Amino acid sequence: MYEQWTDMLLASELFQGIERGELIKILGCSNPSIRNYKKKEIISIERSQFTGIGFVLEGKVILTKETLAGDRLIISRIGRGEIFGEISAFTERQWLETVTAETDCKVLFIAPDRIIGMCPHMCDGHRRLIQNTLHIVSKKAAMLHNKVEMLSLKTIRMKVSTYLLEEYYKKEIPVFKIPLTRSELAEYLNIQRPSLSRELVNMQDEGIIEFDRNTFKILDLEALKGCL
Repeated sequence: MYEQWTDMLLASELFQGIERGELIKILGCSNPSIRNYKKKEIISIERSQFTGIGFVLEGKVILTKETLAGDRLIISRIGRGEIFGEISAFTERQWLETVTAETDCKVLFIAPDRIIGMCPHMCDGHRRLIQNTLHIVSKKAAMLHNKVEMLSLKTIRMKVSTYLLEEYYKKEIPVFKIPLTRSELAEYLNIQRPSLSRELVNMQDEGIIEFDRNTFKILDLEALKGCL
């Protein structure tokens, strides 16, 4: 059932350092389920009962939370070979965010007890899987910390500049594409789209950046840093 996905699973961060034979044992022990979703279909709803850590086999999903004002806030996008729900597995076993299929997708779900619970065999592969999961959780916690810091910034320009600088440091080149549309970026930064567009145009007029849809070019890196 899982043979066609073995190579991709072995190449993923979740199963990094695990031998093929060990992976097969883990899959046999955990007995994960595979589900298909259509574009825009809801995979999980925030605060509903947690169903398992999701591993995206095909397509993309988007993680969102709803603010007290009823606005949607994008937490992250998860693509092929990445996981979601790993933090929920260590908490009260409720989904901490709403997960929606951004495209048609296929997701493998592993019950949390099969990963973080005590396996009677506790093979080397299982121990490594727990270590990998904790490493991913720590990275996600750091990402969420950065997200909180960004949302706490006082001005739209500070939020935009912080986001663009983060993308610049990831790519290490002055011209890059961001993975968000204009509306999605506004949701991610928790600002209104017209306000975002107006600020981007102002920054372009000032010679700090150039942009065309979701492609950005940093013209003056020091000026961009100075916006913080």
